[in-house]
Amino acid sequence: MKTHSKSIIEVTNQASGVVSMRRGLQLIEIISEGDSGWSLSDLARLLDVNKVIVLRLLNELVAAGYLYCRSDNGLYELTFKLSNLGLRKLSQTRLLDQSSEILKDLAIMSGELVRLAVVEGTAKITWVLAHVGSKRTLQIDPNYRLEIGLTTHAVGKAWLSTLDPKISWSFIHQQGIQKFTEYSKSTKKEIEADWKFVQKNGFSISYEENEIGVGAIASPIVITDTDMVKRCVGVVSVGAPVYRTSKKELQALAPLLIDKTQALGKIWPIRSLE
Repeated sequence: MKTHSKSIIEVTNQASGVVSMRRGLQLIEIISEGDSGWSLSDLARLLDVNKVIVLRLLNELVAAGYLYCRSDNGLYELTFKLSNLGLRKLSQTRLLDQSSEILKDLAIMSGELVRLAVVEGTAKITWVLAHVGSKRTLQIDPNYRLEIGLTTHAVGKAWLSTLDPKISWSFIHQQGIQKFTEYSKSTKKEIEADWKFVQKNGFSISYEENEIGVGAIASPIVITDTDMVKRCVGVVSVGAPVYRTSKKELQALAPLLIDKTQALGKIWPIRSLE
């Protein structure tokens, strides 16, 4: 009986540890979205967890160096530790060194906001780098929405177009079909039509589907890995304000965009998925 009771306690403690870790990661994600800090009350409300539990998690994250609590107002903010870890990873893969000049050149030639998103593993795509062109007067935060809308953003469309439809739909179901604006696509027919457009033309387009006033085109970076399998490793997008750039004018930038993504594919660090 003692052994049985001990095993139950161990399993319970392990489950509690997993829940705490998940909540800690959720806290980091929530705080990363703010630009002026978060209060204990707001974080507890968003997590729907008792303040005492949230405070304990916050204290652990502060002790680990991921957060700090401002002495003037008691609000919690991220430190640069996470960004340093991300930059270290990018440095190890040589992505920044190899892609920065090409993206900068694209930004200069287009005059618009150019962003690079990379595929992490096989199931997630994440913003990593941005360059701003001289024409850009509308201030768009390069990482204004950390999660890329798979059915609303040009980057999401471009990536999913390179995958098996069943896999693409599994990712969409995980995220949910999002309606950020009245122009967001929401039907299976519309979404799959976007993928076919990319496969035919080499780029995707999102015009006020992800954010009112903003249009974007995107092209996938496709390589042949060490297993001789073609796969998408990243996506490059060009974004512009719609008051200055029509849909037709945005699409006219596609040949330049595709040329630059192909150049990135030729120098991309090639690795097997294993």
